[in-house]
Amino acid sequence: MADDTIWDYIEDYVAGNISQAAFWELVKSKYPTHQIVFCTSEALSAIKYEGSYPL
Repeated sequence: MADDTIWDYIEDYVAGNISQAAFWELVKSKYPTHQIVFCTSEALSAIKYEGSYPL
């Protein structure tokens, strides 16, 4: 997941605030995510920006 939630869990685990078992339970995705990576210029040229909106 591309958000700070996972990083917060990592920091808690490294600091000893949560166990390894608790960490793995927390990082399980609560909802399906679809993430795509574009690794080449050719791949990037296949997409077109259509706009955005504030959340």
